[in-house]
Amino acid sequence: MPLPFRVGSARDADVYVIEIEGELDMSTASQLERELEAPLADAGSGLVIDLSGCEFIDSTGIALIVKAWQRLDGEGGFALCGVGNQVARVLDVTGLEQAIPTHASRDEAIAGVRG
Repeated sequence: MPLPFRVGSARDADVYVIEIEGELDMSTASQLERELEAPLADAGSGLVIDLSGCEFIDSTGIALIVKAWQRLDGEGGFALCGVGNQVARVLDVTGLEQAIPTHASRDEAIAGVRG
């Protein structure tokens, strides 16, 4: 049985951290979209999306991640962390595995975003 979906956010100085648990799909993507509003509106801030609790992701979830990455990559920075097997397969199949910065831990991702 999958974990209930939960998305939460925190701020580590100039970097927003969004943590996702459960299944990120069409029925839960709107919750992530709401959490992305502040980081996407805050010019110059970075964003880390922690997927260590994410058990499944579909194309809707990937689309939100790509939108955030494209928006922030040149500005404040963007990274993923805690990518599990299923999410890694989706990133690989879509060709995003090599494009989006991915780190094993949250601390590494925050450091990577800060440069």
